[in-house]
Amino acid sequence: MSAPVAVVCTRDESLKRELAAALPKGFRLFTETRKSHGGIVFVDMDTTNIGVIRELSGLGSVIAVMGRRDTELVMQAVSAGAYETLTRPLRREDLLPVIDELRALAGEMKQVIAIGTTPPVPTCAIVGHSAAIMQSCKKLARLAQVEAPVLITGETGTGKELVAESIAQLSSRFGKPFVVVNCAAVPENLLESELFGFEKGSFTGAVAPKEGMLRIADGGCVFFDEIGEMPLSLQGKLLRFLQTQTFYPLGSTREIQVNVRVISATNRDLLRMVGTGLFREDLYHRLGVTEIEVPPLRERKEDILPLVQFFINRYRQSVSREIRGITSAFLKRMTAHDWPGNIRELENIVRSGIALGRTPYLSTLDLRELGTRSARDTGARTSDALSSALVPMVREATSRKEKHLYEKVHAEVDRHLLEYVLSFTRENQSEAARVLGISRLTLRRRLRR
Repeated sequence: MSAPVAVVCTRDESLKRELAAALPKGFRLFTETRKSHGGIVFVDMDTTNIGVIRELSGLGSVIAVMGRRDTELVMQAVSAGAYETLTRPLRREDLLPVIDELRALAGEMKQVIAIGTTPPVPTCAIVGHSAAIMQSCKKLARLAQVEAPVLITGETGTGKELVAESIAQLSSRFGKPFVVVNCAAVPENLLESELFGFEKGSFTGAVAPKEGMLRIADGGCVFFDEIGEMPLSLQGKLLRFLQTQTFYPLGSTREIQVNVRVISATNRDLLRMVGTGLFREDLYHRLGVTEIEVPPLRERKEDILPLVQFFINRYRQSVSREIRGITSAFLKRMTAHDWPGNIRELENIVRSGIALGRTPYLSTLDLRELGTRSARDTGARTSDALSSALVPMVREATSRKEKHLYEKVHAEVDRHLLEYVLSFTRENQSEAARVLGISRLTLRRRLRR
């Protein structure tokens, strides 16, 4: 095996000597750029034009060397394609981690998967070819032909809104309005007016009449996303609309008639919510005349590669460097992951790799944060924190004969519980609310406290 090559582009003789002393044994050092192919190229930012980095980045891994810490110079070098930047004086302990990383990367690059510029053709707007997703698409196509409410269930990030859009597109209502109502995103006190509309003067601030989402969706479909977050006070009015397709705008005595197909989605167990009184049973049966479950990504891992291809093609134009594909090790690591955040998590990982990666191929270096957070470790830390916080607090409060101790302890438990669950769900509030068995609005109120 030939010795690894390092090329230094500089007119500074002292930098050449410095680099020769800092490089580990086995490296051959050259000053001719024609020797740079496949090697490491050190570009002296103090004596060399920034354009050299652009010229050489395709031939080898470019490391920009500068004589001082300069944020503007660092940003220029990285933008031009530098793999890493180092500040003089060059020391072996600073250089070795970069060289080790590049060696590992070179080994990984021996097996790559090229991603063409033509993305995979989606099946019913959902990318994949697994048996699980094929079954879902078959059911989706059948449900699209029936004028009945559809309830879409599945974990957070599985693509429930895409399923709803597909049902609308495959139905006779194709080309008609498709209105999305996010029951968790709209504040509880505004949801009714957003849904049904209002007349001028119906409440403070209603300076002009406004059409509600149901009126806008007339002739098409309305999609209630996160229907499990709908306040109980509004569920009865929605039930009446489902029964009659009529409603009264706020402040109006004139009944509005519309023709709307209702599609709903939830990541929560509505039947359990019915049992606890958080969701109306009659509304549940009205919404779930027909039901389809979207499988989680961990049950359709053969779809990971086409999904990666799809997202690379979606976001590759957002960066200046060429994105040619992924390494085999990258795909192996992606396939081994359980994907608690499902397709949304995968999309974010791919997008992050495209934005922050430093080579034409996404590699395992772009997956350093994937699955590194341990729920067990977090739980242990939270348990220790809870006991260490509560016991002294209770002891001190009782010794001072304080009152309202229950509220104080309850608030402290709440704080640690919410902190742990949000850490476990990676700050996903919808999933945290599902784990806790409370509505997302309730979670937000408790977080504000």
